[in-house]
Amino acid sequence: MTKREYLEQISQREEDGAKVGKIASVYGEDLPEIVKKIVSNNEEPVFFDDGVRVLSLKEIIDAESDLHVEFAAKGMIPLADCGENDFIVYHLNDKIWSKFNITDEVIFKKKESLEEILK
Repeated sequence: MTKREYLEQISQREEDGAKVGKIASVYGEDLPEIVKKIVSNNEEPVFFDDGVRVLSLKEIIDAESDLHVEFAAKGMIPLADCGENDFIVYHLNDKIWSKFNITDEVIFKKKESLEEILK
């Protein structure tokens, strides 16, 4: 699946209040629509043709213990694994997207939208 196809597909799907609630209880209530759509429609990981993998709902919920990073305390929600310990994250406080290296805890490639970060 291409990134464009994925974004078009999830934009047309319904939100699942229960799933959104689970994410909100871990990371906070101020979630943008695109994050709500992603978590509502990802029981299983989604693989893009370039190797990027959108995390499943369970992986997002368990990210802190699995990846040993305090995402919630940092105000970030991990949503995709880009390989090489880099993840696409949404910053709740700044309302921006970036890549985040979980080993070095470095934030890079800050962008205003998910579409931009996926390019």
